[in-house]
Amino acid sequence: MKSVERIKEKKKIEINTQVILASSSETRIRRLKSFFSNVEIVNHKINEDKEKKKNKNLNAKELARYLAQIKAESVNTKWKNDFIIGCDQTLECMKKIISKPMNLKEAKENLLFLSGKKHELHTCLYVLKNSKEYFVEQRTSYMMFKKITETQIEKYLRTNKKTAMSCVGSYKIEDNKKHNFLQIIKGEEEAIVGFPIKKFIQKLQREES
Repeated sequence: MKSVERIKEKKKIEINTQVILASSSETRIRRLKSFFSNVEIVNHKINEDKEKKKNKNLNAKELARYLAQIKAESVNTKWKNDFIIGCDQTLECMKKIISKPMNLKEAKENLLFLSGKKHELHTCLYVLKNSKEYFVEQRTSYMMFKKITETQIEKYLRTNKKTAMSCVGSYKIEDNKKHNFLQIIKGEEEAIVGFPIKKFIQKLQREES
């Protein structure tokens, strides 16, 4: 966490090459723009549900890397001379991969399943440059979801529908101060929120110096 803060104290990194983020995540967009001036946000062209069904042989960690890679590759044709960042995060609990819910019923089922259990967040940041793999960062964070009642879950879903529908596990770590559902057993904040970019920035800084 301290190393992330040290990077933030510096001026934005100025590079000739544009940085493309193949993601619509508000958290990732905000964080990337805090580090770089020349940024473009594009939607990747990957149907995650179809890819997960096609690749059931992959474990949760392998799946996170695979999806991050193909998201970056899906926009490579137009921006192949730029840095293209693809990201993905999978949640694993008791050997089961928990995906983003399709509806509030599934969101409730996710939270009921996680209640009182430890789980892992597997996060991958994958960077392409000139159609080649330039940088990969994979992290696993270990979390504990506190025991909560069905009534608490229903109350949470009524006021946090957007978060519940857009996140693996149907929760967002950034909201934990308010709801106090989660305990971090092991893991850095940048990986838990799904954007471990620190070492990529350090690699660029070394190359620019």
